[in-house]
Amino acid sequence: MLIVIGNLQQSFDNIGRETFRLYPWSILAVILYFPLGVYLGIPGIMKEYQKDGKWKFSWYKNIFITLPLIYFSFFWFIPTSYPIPDLMVGSYSTFKLAMLASGIVFMYSITKENSG
Repeated sequence: MLIVIGNLQQSFDNIGRETFRLYPWSILAVILYFPLGVYLGIPGIMKEYQKDGKWKFSWYKNIFITLPLIYFSFFWFIPTSYPIPDLMVGSYSTFKLAMLASGIVFMYSITKENSG
């Protein structure tokens, strides 16, 4: 999966350099890391699958953790985000890491609730 993501990201970067258009290619390059986070969250879902109970989705985790991480991944594309606080200025790898973490948190927000 890392090889596929690396090849796609390289392709998106090349297209962006050749066309001098960062949008949508740099956005797509960052979005590629969400499925990797989902993939890394699969063991948690497998543990939950083995439990008895009813499936539950934690909206609070997604609203208060996943959405801010996704915002952090794309704030440089949102015109109302400026001026940017110094603590939010990061590198391109920080944006990818935030997207990866959002995929993991998304997967771990799906749990089973005991019905007893």
